[in-house]
Amino acid sequence: MERIACISGGTFIYWSSVILTLAVAAAVAIFAALYLYKNGNLLAVAIAVPVAAVISAVLARLIHWYCRADSYPSMQSALADYSWGGYALMGVFAGCILTACLLRLLQISKNLPEMLDCMAVAGGFGIAVGRLASFFNSSDRGLIMPDGIGLPFAYPVTNAVSGVVENRLATFMLQAIVTGAIVLGLLIYMVVCGCRKKKPKDGDIFWMFLAAYGGSQIVFDSTRYDSLFMRSNGFISIVQILGAVALVLAVIVFSVRMVKNGGLRFYHFLLWVGFVGLLGVAGYMEYYVQRHGNQALFAYSVMGSCIAAAVILTLVIRYLAIRTGRTPASAEDLANME
Repeated sequence: MERIACISGGTFIYWSSVILTLAVAAAVAIFAALYLYKNGNLLAVAIAVPVAAVISAVLARLIHWYCRADSYPSMQSALADYSWGGYALMGVFAGCILTACLLRLLQISKNLPEMLDCMAVAGGFGIAVGRLASFFNSSDRGLIMPDGIGLPFAYPVTNAVSGVVENRLATFMLQAIVTGAIVLGLLIYMVVCGCRKKKPKDGDIFWMFLAAYGGSQIVFDSTRYDSLFMRSNGFISIVQILGAVALVLAVIVFSVRMVKNGGLRFYHFLLWVGFVGLLGVAGYMEYYVQRHGNQALFAYSVMGSCIAAAVILTLVIRYLAIRTGRTPASAEDLANME
Protein backbone atom coordinates (compact mmCIF):
# COMPACT_ATOMS: atom_id res chain seq x y z
CA MET A 1 0.00 0.00 0.00
CA GLU A 2 1.43 3.35 -1.08
CA ARG A 3 1.15 6.31 1.28
CA ILE A 4 -0.28 9.44 -0.28
CA ALA A 5 1.65 12.69 0.17
CA CYS A 6 -0.98 14.98 -1.37
CA ILE A 7 -3.95 15.01 -3.73
CA SER A 8 -4.40 17.62 -6.44
CA GLY A 9 -7.73 17.25 -8.19
CA GLY A 10 -7.76 13.71 -9.44
CA THR A 11 -3.97 13.32 -9.19
CA PHE A 12 -2.45 11.35 -6.33
CA ILE A 13 1.15 12.10 -5.38
CA TYR A 14 2.78 9.39 -3.27
CA TRP A 15 5.60 9.77 -0.78
CA SER A 16 7.62 7.06 -2.49
CA SER A 17 7.49 9.03 -5.74
CA VAL A 18 8.63 12.16 -3.92
CA ILE A 19 11.63 10.33 -2.42
CA LEU A 20 12.57 8.78 -5.77
CA THR A 21 12.35 12.18 -7.47
CA LEU A 22 14.65 13.68 -4.84
CA ALA A 23 17.05 10.75 -5.31
CA VAL A 24 17.20 11.29 -9.07
CA ALA A 25 17.69 15.04 -8.64
CA ALA A 26 20.50 14.44 -6.15
CA ALA A 27 22.20 11.92 -8.45
CA VAL A 28 22.01 14.32 -11.41
CA ALA A 29 23.39 17.21 -9.36
CA ILE A 30 26.30 15.16 -8.00
CA PHE A 31 27.14 13.76 -11.43
CA ALA A 32 27.14 17.24 -12.97
CA ALA A 33 29.27 18.66 -10.17
CA LEU A 34 31.84 15.85 -10.28
CA TYR A 35 32.10 15.69 -14.05
CA LEU A 36 32.35 19.43 -14.52
CA TYR A 37 35.00 19.60 -11.80
CA LYS A 38 37.07 16.82 -13.37
CA ASN A 39 36.44 17.50 -17.05
CA GLY A 40 34.55 20.77 -17.52
CA ASN A 41 32.61 19.41 -20.50
CA LEU A 42 29.23 21.11 -20.07
CA LEU A 43 27.93 19.81 -23.40
CA ALA A 44 28.50 16.20 -22.35
CA VAL A 45 26.58 16.76 -19.11
CA ALA A 46 23.73 18.54 -20.89
CA ILE A 47 23.32 15.61 -23.30
CA ALA A 48 24.10 12.74 -20.93
CA VAL A 49 21.43 13.57 -18.34
CA PRO A 50 18.32 13.55 -20.58
CA VAL A 51 19.57 10.71 -22.79
CA ALA A 52 20.39 8.53 -19.78
CA ALA A 53 16.99 9.35 -18.26
CA VAL A 54 15.11 8.19 -21.38
CA ILE A 55 17.18 5.05 -22.01
CA SER A 56 17.15 4.11 -18.32
CA ALA A 57 13.37 4.48 -18.03
CA VAL A 58 12.75 2.29 -21.07
CA LEU A 59 15.21 -0.43 -20.05
CA ALA A 60 14.09 -0.37 -16.40
CA ARG A 61 10.47 -0.85 -17.45
CA LEU A 62 11.36 -3.48 -20.07
CA ILE A 63 13.24 -5.60 -17.51
CA HIS A 64 10.44 -5.21 -14.98
CA TRP A 65 7.92 -6.31 -17.59
CA TYR A 66 10.06 -9.35 -18.41
CA CYS A 67 10.16 -10.40 -14.75
CA ARG A 68 6.57 -9.41 -13.91
CA ALA A 69 4.72 -9.93 -17.17
CA ASP A 70 1.53 -10.79 -15.28
CA SER A 71 1.41 -7.20 -13.96
CA TYR A 72 0.88 -5.75 -17.44
CA PRO A 73 -1.69 -6.42 -20.18
CA SER A 74 1.12 -6.56 -22.75
CA MET A 75 4.66 -5.41 -23.45
CA GLN A 76 3.28 -2.58 -25.58
CA SER A 77 1.16 -1.24 -22.74
CA ALA A 78 4.08 -1.52 -20.31
CA LEU A 79 6.31 0.57 -22.57
CA ALA A 80 3.61 3.04 -23.58
CA ASP A 81 2.44 4.29 -20.17
CA TYR A 82 4.98 5.09 -17.45
CA SER A 83 2.50 6.64 -15.00
CA TRP A 84 2.02 3.27 -13.29
CA GLY A 85 3.86 -0.03 -12.91
CA GLY A 86 7.35 -0.76 -11.68
CA TYR A 87 10.95 -0.34 -12.72
CA ALA A 88 14.09 -2.45 -12.34
CA LEU A 89 17.17 -0.62 -11.05
CA MET A 90 19.44 -2.75 -13.24
CA GLY A 91 17.90 -0.99 -16.24
CA VAL A 92 19.18 2.32 -14.89
CA PHE A 93 22.70 0.89 -14.64
CA ALA A 94 22.48 -0.30 -18.24
CA GLY A 95 21.03 3.01 -19.42
CA CYS A 96 23.79 5.07 -17.85
CA ILE A 97 26.56 2.83 -19.17
CA LEU A 98 25.06 2.83 -22.67
CA THR A 99 24.75 6.63 -22.58
CA ALA A 100 28.39 7.03 -21.58
CA CYS A 101 29.46 4.69 -24.38
CA LEU A 102 27.29 6.53 -26.90
CA LEU A 103 28.76 9.91 -26.00
CA ARG A 104 32.24 8.49 -26.33
CA LEU A 105 31.46 7.02 -29.76
CA LEU A 106 30.10 10.38 -30.89
CA GLN A 107 33.25 12.10 -29.56
CA ILE A 108 31.14 14.30 -27.28
CA SER A 109 33.13 13.01 -24.34
CA LYS A 110 36.78 12.05 -24.71
CA ASN A 111 37.21 9.86 -21.63
CA LEU A 112 34.71 7.05 -21.06
CA PRO A 113 36.19 5.72 -17.77
CA GLU A 114 36.18 9.21 -16.28
CA MET A 115 32.47 9.64 -17.00
CA LEU A 116 31.70 6.19 -15.60
CA ASP A 117 33.55 7.11 -12.39
CA CYS A 118 31.34 10.16 -11.92
CA MET A 119 28.20 8.19 -12.75
CA ALA A 120 29.14 5.50 -10.23
CA VAL A 121 29.52 7.92 -7.32
CA ALA A 122 26.41 9.91 -8.26
CA GLY A 123 24.37 6.79 -8.89
CA GLY A 124 25.42 5.26 -5.58
CA PHE A 125 24.28 8.35 -3.72
CA GLY A 126 20.98 8.31 -5.60
CA ILE A 127 20.45 4.64 -4.75
CA ALA A 128 21.13 5.27 -1.05
CA VAL A 129 18.48 7.98 -0.98
CA GLY A 130 16.04 6.22 -3.30
CA ARG A 131 15.94 3.06 -1.18
CA LEU A 132 14.29 5.09 1.57
CA ALA A 133 11.15 5.30 -0.58
CA SER A 134 10.29 1.85 0.77
CA PHE A 135 9.45 3.49 4.09
CA PHE A 136 6.15 4.45 2.45
CA ASN A 137 5.17 1.18 0.77
CA SER A 138 5.57 -2.56 1.26
CA SER A 139 8.47 -3.16 -1.13
CA ASP A 140 12.04 -4.33 -0.52
CA ARG A 141 11.57 -6.30 2.68
CA GLY A 142 12.53 -9.75 3.88
CA LEU A 143 11.80 -12.35 6.53
CA ILE A 144 9.53 -11.78 9.52
CA MET A 145 11.58 -10.57 12.49
CA PRO A 146 10.87 -10.66 16.25
CA ASP A 147 8.79 -7.71 17.46
CA GLY A 148 11.61 -6.43 19.67
CA ILE A 149 13.85 -5.69 16.67
CA GLY A 150 13.47 -2.28 15.03
CA LEU A 151 15.38 -0.04 12.64
CA PRO A 152 17.75 -0.39 10.92
CA PHE A 153 17.13 -4.14 10.86
CA ALA A 154 13.34 -4.35 10.80
CA TYR A 155 10.34 -2.19 9.98
CA PRO A 156 6.61 -2.99 10.22
CA VAL A 157 4.48 -3.46 7.13
CA THR A 158 0.82 -4.37 6.67
CA ASN A 159 0.23 -7.66 4.89
CA ALA A 160 -1.85 -6.82 1.82
CA VAL A 161 -3.70 -10.17 1.98
CA SER A 162 -4.37 -10.71 5.69
CA GLY A 163 -4.21 -7.10 6.89
CA VAL A 164 -1.90 -8.14 9.74
CA VAL A 165 1.00 -5.85 10.63
CA GLU A 166 4.26 -7.79 10.25
CA ASN A 167 7.69 -6.78 11.51
CA ARG A 168 9.89 -7.67 8.55
CA LEU A 169 13.57 -7.37 7.74
CA ALA A 170 14.17 -3.82 6.47
CA THR A 171 16.25 -4.83 3.46
CA PHE A 172 15.79 -1.39 1.93
CA MET A 173 17.33 0.28 4.99
CA LEU A 174 20.33 -2.04 5.04
CA GLN A 175 20.83 -1.44 1.30
CA ALA A 176 20.71 2.32 1.83
CA ILE A 177 23.25 2.18 4.67
CA VAL A 178 25.69 -0.10 2.86
CA THR A 179 25.44 1.77 -0.45
CA GLY A 180 25.93 5.08 1.35
CA ALA A 181 28.99 3.64 3.11
CA ILE A 182 30.42 2.45 -0.22
CA VAL A 183 30.01 5.88 -1.81
CA LEU A 184 31.39 7.64 1.26
CA GLY A 185 34.41 5.34 1.23
CA LEU A 186 35.05 6.06 -2.45
CA LEU A 187 34.74 9.81 -1.89
CA ILE A 188 37.19 9.69 1.02
CA TYR A 189 39.58 7.67 -1.15
CA MET A 190 39.29 10.24 -3.95
CA VAL A 191 39.96 13.11 -1.53
CA VAL A 192 42.96 11.36 0.02
CA CYS A 193 44.40 10.62 -3.42
CA GLY A 194 43.82 14.23 -4.40
CA CYS A 195 45.67 15.49 -1.34
CA ARG A 196 48.58 13.19 -2.12
CA LYS A 197 48.45 14.16 -5.80
CA LYS A 198 48.07 10.49 -6.76
CA LYS A 199 44.99 10.44 -8.96
CA PRO A 200 43.35 6.99 -9.25
CA LYS A 201 43.41 5.48 -12.71
CA ASP A 202 40.29 6.53 -14.63
CA GLY A 203 37.68 3.80 -14.36
CA ASP A 204 38.93 2.37 -11.05
CA ILE A 205 36.23 4.12 -9.02
CA PHE A 206 33.61 2.66 -11.35
CA TRP A 207 34.96 -0.88 -11.04
CA MET A 208 35.41 -0.65 -7.28
CA PHE A 209 31.85 0.57 -6.93
CA LEU A 210 30.53 -2.22 -9.13
CA ALA A 211 32.45 -4.82 -7.12
CA ALA A 212 31.30 -3.57 -3.72
CA TYR A 213 27.72 -2.75 -4.69
CA GLY A 214 27.30 -5.88 -6.81
CA GLY A 215 28.64 -8.01 -3.98
CA SER A 216 26.26 -6.45 -1.47
CA GLN A 217 23.27 -7.13 -3.71
CA ILE A 218 24.13 -10.83 -3.90
CA VAL A 219 23.30 -10.99 -0.20
CA PHE A 220 20.56 -8.38 0.12
CA ASP A 221 18.51 -9.46 -2.88
CA SER A 222 18.38 -12.98 -1.46
CA THR A 223 16.50 -11.65 1.57
CA ARG A 224 13.78 -9.86 -0.42
CA TYR A 225 10.31 -11.31 -0.89
CA ASP A 226 9.85 -9.27 -4.09
CA SER A 227 13.04 -10.16 -5.99
CA LEU A 228 13.02 -10.17 -9.78
CA PHE A 229 13.56 -13.69 -11.11
CA MET A 230 14.43 -15.24 -14.43
CA ARG A 231 11.23 -16.09 -16.28
CA SER A 232 12.68 -19.41 -17.41
CA ASN A 233 12.81 -20.93 -13.91
CA GLY A 234 11.29 -18.52 -11.41
CA PHE A 235 13.87 -18.89 -8.63
CA ILE A 236 17.15 -17.46 -9.95
CA SER A 237 17.39 -13.76 -9.08
CA ILE A 238 18.55 -11.57 -11.95
CA VAL A 239 19.96 -9.05 -9.48
CA GLN A 240 22.12 -11.71 -7.82
CA ILE A 241 23.38 -12.92 -11.19
CA LEU A 242 24.31 -9.41 -12.31
CA GLY A 243 25.87 -8.66 -8.91
CA ALA A 244 28.13 -11.69 -9.28
CA VAL A 245 28.96 -10.73 -12.87
CA ALA A 246 29.93 -7.20 -11.77
CA LEU A 247 32.19 -8.60 -9.06
CA VAL A 248 33.85 -11.08 -11.42
CA LEU A 249 34.37 -8.44 -14.13
CA ALA A 250 36.10 -6.15 -11.63
CA VAL A 251 38.45 -8.97 -10.64
CA ILE A 252 39.21 -9.71 -14.30
CA VAL A 253 39.98 -6.06 -15.08
CA PHE A 254 42.31 -5.66 -12.11
CA SER A 255 43.89 -9.09 -12.63
CA VAL A 256 44.75 -8.35 -16.24
CA ARG A 257 46.43 -5.14 -15.18
CA MET A 258 48.22 -6.92 -12.33
CA VAL A 259 49.68 -9.57 -14.63
CA LYS A 260 50.46 -7.06 -17.36
CA ASN A 261 52.35 -4.77 -15.01
CA GLY A 262 54.26 -7.32 -12.96
CA GLY A 263 54.10 -10.61 -14.83
CA LEU A 264 52.35 -13.82 -13.78
CA ARG A 265 53.19 -14.94 -10.23
CA PHE A 266 52.33 -18.06 -8.26
CA TYR A 267 50.44 -16.14 -5.59
CA HIS A 268 48.12 -14.80 -8.29
CA PHE A 269 46.63 -18.26 -8.60
CA LEU A 270 46.10 -18.38 -4.85
CA LEU A 271 44.17 -15.13 -5.03
CA TRP A 272 42.01 -16.34 -7.91
CA VAL A 273 41.32 -19.73 -6.34
CA GLY A 274 40.43 -18.02 -3.08
CA PHE A 275 38.07 -15.65 -4.89
CA VAL A 276 36.32 -18.47 -6.74
CA GLY A 277 36.10 -20.50 -3.54
CA LEU A 278 34.47 -17.64 -1.66
CA LEU A 279 31.89 -17.16 -4.42
CA GLY A 280 31.28 -20.90 -4.40
CA VAL A 281 30.57 -20.96 -0.66
CA ALA A 282 28.30 -17.91 -1.00
CA GLY A 283 26.43 -19.65 -3.82
CA TYR A 284 26.00 -22.78 -1.72
CA MET A 285 24.64 -20.73 1.18
CA GLU A 286 22.03 -19.27 -1.18
CA TYR A 287 20.98 -22.83 -1.99
CA TYR A 288 21.11 -23.70 1.73
CA VAL A 289 18.95 -20.80 2.93
CA GLN A 290 16.25 -21.58 0.37
CA ARG A 291 15.85 -25.00 1.97
CA HIS A 292 16.55 -24.14 5.61
CA GLY A 293 14.73 -20.87 6.20
CA ASN A 294 14.86 -21.35 9.96
CA GLN A 295 18.67 -21.03 9.76
CA ALA A 296 18.64 -17.79 7.79
CA LEU A 297 20.84 -15.92 10.28
CA PHE A 298 23.58 -18.52 9.97
CA ALA A 299 23.28 -18.74 6.18
CA TYR A 300 23.35 -14.99 5.59
CA SER A 301 26.19 -14.51 8.06
CA VAL A 302 28.34 -16.99 6.15
CA MET A 303 27.22 -15.63 2.78
CA GLY A 304 27.88 -12.03 3.80
CA SER A 305 31.30 -12.88 5.20
CA CYS A 306 32.29 -14.69 2.00
CA ILE A 307 31.12 -11.83 -0.23
CA ALA A 308 32.88 -9.25 1.95
CA ALA A 309 36.09 -11.30 1.74
CA ALA A 310 35.68 -11.58 -2.06
CA VAL A 311 35.34 -7.78 -2.34
CA ILE A 312 38.44 -7.33 -0.16
CA LEU A 313 40.35 -9.75 -2.41
CA THR A 314 39.26 -7.65 -5.39
CA LEU A 315 40.72 -4.55 -3.76
CA VAL A 316 43.91 -6.46 -2.91
CA ILE A 317 44.29 -7.45 -6.57
CA ARG A 318 43.83 -3.81 -7.58
CA TYR A 319 46.46 -2.75 -5.02
CA LEU A 320 48.91 -5.28 -6.39
CA ALA A 321 48.20 -4.03 -9.91
CA ILE A 322 48.98 -0.47 -8.84
CA ARG A 323 52.10 -1.44 -6.90
CA THR A 324 53.56 -3.53 -9.72
CA GLY A 325 52.67 -0.80 -12.19
CA ARG A 326 54.88 1.76 -10.51
CA THR A 327 58.19 2.19 -12.31
CA PRO A 328 61.25 2.79 -10.14
CA ALA A 329 62.81 6.22 -10.30
CA SER A 330 65.80 6.59 -12.57
CA ALA A 331 69.23 7.80 -11.38
CA GLU A 332 68.61 11.14 -13.08
CA ASP A 333 65.29 11.55 -11.30
CA LEU A 334 66.91 10.80 -7.95
CA ALA A 335 69.64 13.31 -8.66
CA ASN A 336 67.08 15.98 -9.50
CA MET A 337 65.21 15.23 -6.27
CA GLU A 338 68.39 15.77 -4.29
